[in-house]
Amino acid sequence: MAYDIVSIPEDAREDTEQLGSKPKFWVALDGERWLFKEARENTGEDWAEKVAAELASALEIPSARVELAEYCGRRGCISHSFMNADAGEALVHGNEILAFHVTGYDRTKTFNQSDHTVHNVVSAIQSLLGSATLVTPMLTTLASYMVLDALIGNTDRHHENWGLLVHVDGSADRLRIAVAPSYDHASSLGRELLDARRTELLQHDSLERYVARGRGGIFQSSDDSRGANPLRLVETAAVEYPHYFRSALLAVQGLSGETIGSIVNALPEERASTAAKQFALAMILTAQRSLNRIPR
Repeated sequence: MAYDIVSIPEDAREDTEQLGSKPKFWVALDGERWLFKEARENTGEDWAEKVAAELASALEIPSARVELAEYCGRRGCISHSFMNADAGEALVHGNEILAFHVTGYDRTKTFNQSDHTVHNVVSAIQSLLGSATLVTPMLTTLASYMVLDALIGNTDRHHENWGLLVHVDGSADRLRIAVAPSYDHASSLGRELLDARRTELLQHDSLERYVARGRGGIFQSSDDSRGANPLRLVETAAVEYPHYFRSALLAVQGLSGETIGSIVNALPEERASTAAKQFALAMILTAQRSLNRIPR
């Protein structure tokens, strides 16, 4: 059965100033807030987000809920809000966390921030929280996001695309901190390719080279000029921090081809062509084989 496409009423848009071409805006549906994200022309950004969210769910990786959607003829998807500001929750992005710990960290530099490394993330979380009781589950969750990125080829895990949810309970004078669900997975699964290019890559057995060329928002080293390939990053980080990566890698190993196929093939034809689905499925299975070779 194909995924539903949510038709958003025109008056559901929350911002009163309808800024025409604005690609992202909040909408209210049945009392819940969702972020509508319009897919750019000739891309699969909408269905890539949906597949990533469904894979995360199958792997039990915390992730924002995503549905395919359309608004006034505009194709996109909606991502469910995971933060309740009225209840005292706030999202602290990765750049703020790293700026707290890494001397000279430029939190305004969204892209090409070479200090956004696995080592610095681990050190910053350990420094911020101290207690291993808190640190281990948090870093295990963040490691699972990196494994998800490797599985789908997500190249957009910059330092504002992860964070911590902070909840201030004023009545109890208490502060609770948790890792925010994973979000923003549109830059994945060959979403930028046209069908002719997808077919060419599959016919010439060039998929592995395509996967290996992708560069993400996390760096291997502060001395690097480009972000690391998501798959290669996990291969390296899982050796250095096996206790954080083990559970997510085992989950990937246990994910059947049938489950992966059902997730991808449930995309409606009006959103993802047969070639797009074939390519996405092949890409996931290729990455899964590489991840399964990593020592646990």
